[in-house]
Amino acid sequence: MTTLPEIRTHSSYSQLAVGSHDAVVAVYTGADILTQQQTPYTDWEAAAAPFRQIDKEFGKSVVLVPAPSVGGGRLVLSPIDSVDDDTDDVRKVFDAVKSGVARAIEAGARRPAVYLAPLPASVNAVPDADYSRWIEVALLAGLKASYVTLVVREHRTATLGADAVVENLHSIDLVVESHSDEELRNAVKRATAIEGGRRLALDMGYGDPERMTPYKCAETIQAAAASVPGLEFEVIKDLDMIKQDYPLLYHSARASFAEKRTWPCVVKLEYRSPVPAQVKEHLFLVGKGVTYDTGGISLKIGGSMRGMSRDKLGACGVAGFAVATGLMQETAVDLSCVLAFERNSIGPNSLLPDEIVYSRAGVRVLINDTDAEGRLVMTDPVAECRERILAARVAGSKIPAAIYTVATLTGHVIRAYGWYGATVANGPARRGKYDQRLAVSGLAYGDPFENSIMRREDHAFVRGRTDREDVYQSNSLPSTLTDRGHQYPAAFIIKASGLDKHSVGAGASAAIPFVHVDIAGSAEDGSEPGLGLCGITGSPVATFAGAFWS
Repeated sequence: MTTLPEIRTHSSYSQLAVGSHDAVVAVYTGADILTQQQTPYTDWEAAAAPFRQIDKEFGKSVVLVPAPSVGGGRLVLSPIDSVDDDTDDVRKVFDAVKSGVARAIEAGARRPAVYLAPLPASVNAVPDADYSRWIEVALLAGLKASYVTLVVREHRTATLGADAVVENLHSIDLVVESHSDEELRNAVKRATAIEGGRRLALDMGYGDPERMTPYKCAETIQAAAASVPGLEFEVIKDLDMIKQDYPLLYHSARASFAEKRTWPCVVKLEYRSPVPAQVKEHLFLVGKGVTYDTGGISLKIGGSMRGMSRDKLGACGVAGFAVATGLMQETAVDLSCVLAFERNSIGPNSLLPDEIVYSRAGVRVLINDTDAEGRLVMTDPVAECRERILAARVAGSKIPAAIYTVATLTGHVIRAYGWYGATVANGPARRGKYDQRLAVSGLAYGDPFENSIMRREDHAFVRGRTDREDVYQSNSLPSTLTDRGHQYPAAFIIKASGLDKHSVGAGASAAIPFVHVDIAGSAEDGSEPGLGLCGITGSPVATFAGAFWS
C-alpha cells in the first residue's frame, strides 16, 4: 500500500497559509454563498465575477478560475446543487469533493486545500440521509481522487523509475469552519484508517486474473498485515488440508489444480482489541475470493465472463476492513476473518452438476450449477466460524458473536436494487437488528445498503426432496432469471453450514446471528469507461467501520 498524502486540518480559513497549498477547492451549497460579504467569499466572488457575467450556467458544475489570492492561483469551485431534497444524501458531498479535487489535479495541483462550507440545518430533516460523517466522507473523496491503483503504480515505476507518480497528491489542507480542532483530528484519524484498508481492497480488486491469483492475493494481504499492530496472518495452501477442512472450496476449485499458480488457498486474519475489557462483540467475517470465474463446467457464455476478475471483491473488502480496524487500533471489536480464494476454472477435473459433495458440517449438497461457486467457497468457512463460536461459549465466553459473509454473489441483487448492496439476515440477526446497523452506517458513509428479508420460500427452494441429498446448491438458471435470486443463497449457506440449528427457534443460548452481505452492486460504481471495467468502490469497508467501531 502507498503512503497517504499528509493531511492538515484548519478550523478557520484564516489559519491557512498561502504557501501551504497550490489550489483551493471550495465545496458549497447554493451559488449565493459566494456573494456573502465575508472572507474568503469576497475574494472568490471577485475572481468568479467575470465568468459569471458571460456564462449563465456558471456555478452549476465544477469550474477552475484564476484567483491571485489563493495558493497557486487556482480556485476550483465545486458546487452541490442540493443536499436536502427527498433523495439527497451524503454522496452529494463525496461527488463534489472528488470532482473538485480531480479538477485541481488535472490543473497541475499536488497540494490542494479543500474548503468545506457549512451544510444547511435542513439536511437534518431529510428522511433517508445521514450527514453526521460528512467530513470523513469528504476526506475519503479527496483521498479517492489522489489514489493510483497498484497495477498503474507498478507500470509507472517500471517505465519511469524515480519519476513515476504513484500518488496524485502530496498533501491536503482541510478547512472546515465552526468545527473544533479535536473534531477534525478525530475525523482524519477515522478516515485515514478507513482509506488504508480501502486501498488494500482496491489494490487487489483492480488486479487482473494473473496479477492477482489466489496466492498473489494472499501475498498482498500478508504484506499489508505485517505493518498493522494486532493483526495476525495465516495462509493455508495444502490441498489435502483444504480438502479436509473446506471440502466445498476444494471441489469447486478442482479444475484449477492443473496449474499450481491457480491453486486455491484460505487466508485467515485475526485482530484482537488492544483493550480486551472494552470488546463489545466478536465478528466472524467470511469473504468470497474468486479471482476469476469462468462458471466452471456450467460455462459463462454470451460475454458474461467479462469482468469476472472482480469476483474476489468480497474477500478484498473483508481484508480491507481488517486492516482498517488494525490501523484504527479499534478497541470495541475482535475480528476473525476467513477468506476463501480460488479460480473457478474449467477442465477435465471440473466439479460437475449432479455431483453430491459433503460440506464440512456433513451436509450432502447436490450440485446443480458450478457457476454458483460463491456460496460453496464460503459455506465451510461459515461452518468453521460456527464451531469456534460454540467452542468459545463452552469455554465461558460471554462476548456476543455474529457471522457475516461478504461476496459479489449474484446478478440478481443488481437487477433488484441497481448499484447498491443488500443484506439477508437470519432470525437472530433480524431480531438484533444486525442488518439494520449496516443500512444505517451505509447512509452515513455514502454506501447505502438495502435490507432484504429471508422468507420461508427461500428455505423451501433449497430443501432436498429425495433421500439422496440434504440441500440443493442452486437451480440451473442465472440468478437474474430466478425469483428471489439473491435471497435464497443465504438459506443454502445456513443449511449447508449447520447454522439452521442456531435459529430463533433454537433459543437464545443456541442462536447465532448471521448476515449475508451481497455487494455485487455496491462493489463497483456502475460507470463503465468505454470497453473497460467499472471503477471499484471499496465497499463495504467504510460501512463496516461505521457499524462496528466505537
